[in-house]
Amino acid sequence: MAGLGSGAAPRWWRRDADAARRRAAAAREAAAAAMLELDAALSDLPDAVAVAEERAEETAAAVARGGRAQHAASAPDSLTRDWRDLSAHADAVIGHYLQALSNHDADAATESGPARAATAELGRAADALREVLAQVLRFREQYGEALTAASSARAGATRTLSAARDAVAAARAALGEATAAGLADPALDAALAGARAAAARAEAELAARRAGAAGSAAEEARRTAASVAERARALPGRAADVRRGAASVHTRREALGTRHERLAPVMSELRRRYPLSAWADVERAPQRAAEALREVDAALAGLDGVLAAPVLDVPAAAALLAQVRTAAGRVDDEVRAATGRLEQLDAVAADPRALLGDVQRALVDARRFLAGLPEERARRFRRTFEELARRLPPLEEAARAERPDVGAVLREATSIERGLAGLVRTARAD
Repeated sequence: MAGLGSGAAPRWWRRDADAARRRAAAAREAAAAAMLELDAALSDLPDAVAVAEERAEETAAAVARGGRAQHAASAPDSLTRDWRDLSAHADAVIGHYLQALSNHDADAATESGPARAATAELGRAADALREVLAQVLRFREQYGEALTAASSARAGATRTLSAARDAVAAARAALGEATAAGLADPALDAALAGARAAAARAEAELAARRAGAAGSAAEEARRTAASVAERARALPGRAADVRRGAASVHTRREALGTRHERLAPVMSELRRRYPLSAWADVERAPQRAAEALREVDAALAGLDGVLAAPVLDVPAAAALLAQVRTAAGRVDDEVRAATGRLEQLDAVAADPRALLGDVQRALVDARRFLAGLPEERARRFRRTFEELARRLPPLEEAARAERPDVGAVLREATSIERGLAGLVRTARAD
């Protein structure tokens, strides 16, 4: 009899407990599978809905400003409401599922009663999860166009942000190479900091599910960083240009001194030959040239100092070089104005008719130009032309006088010629 009770087969109540435990474990696995499927269906929806809402707000704002909608697939008004209800329901169902897992440890259930309770509760949780999954799939189908557009916008912002990060890294490397070569541009350091800040702002906007703002900030970072990299790579070439220009203006400085010295005899001749009224506008040419020459010397000294520094501030050096060249140009202008005035006055004194011939040719050219215009356009300029033409006979009379006022003749001839040139220029642009 004892041998009969010691067989290998488990007793019936043990078989029932094992079967119940297996059913509980299967229910647990089925619920877990339903949860995984629902989680996969929900994973991108919060981001997509948030971006769709953002795009809808931008569209509404554009319409309110009187513009046209920018987005082809704007989110319907019901999307936000339906998503709020769906997500709240999904959170509740998922919460019940997690509570069921906490209430029942299928592996630890050794009695058939608790195992059957676990099977029942986990089965209900799995059914509820599958029901929510079906609702999620219907939501995706209903708002598919808006959600797809939103997902594309978010993906685009993500790609732009990645490109911005690459551009910032390239700019940092280019700036590092320039620094290693002993070249600097303080503005580039500030611009790179701005690009990095814009990239960080884009990351924050993307994390906050604002794809539009993220894309704009990322594009700003990318453009700024690309500009920094381009300008940093150009620093060696700019530095070489500045050094060549510095050598050139040092040579030019010597020539400027010689030219300035020639002003004294020119002014002496003007004073000796012609009344002040004929050259009053160039009377202070020597003083103005001297002031410009002093500015040349000061800027040259500053340029030499910047070039001798251990690190070359390229923009500062380029600015000083431009200042030298501008001041040098003013010296040339003053010398040219005084010497040119003497030459003009001498030419008028020697042959007044030559000057009259220039004015007459300008008058003929202007008349022919107006004749080639449509009558309506020509009529608008004819009165000005006739007023200028009426000034020619008195000019001819003054030039043929026995002792002409060459200064007055030159001023009037120049005024008429400039008036005719301005008339033709305005008529062409009309």
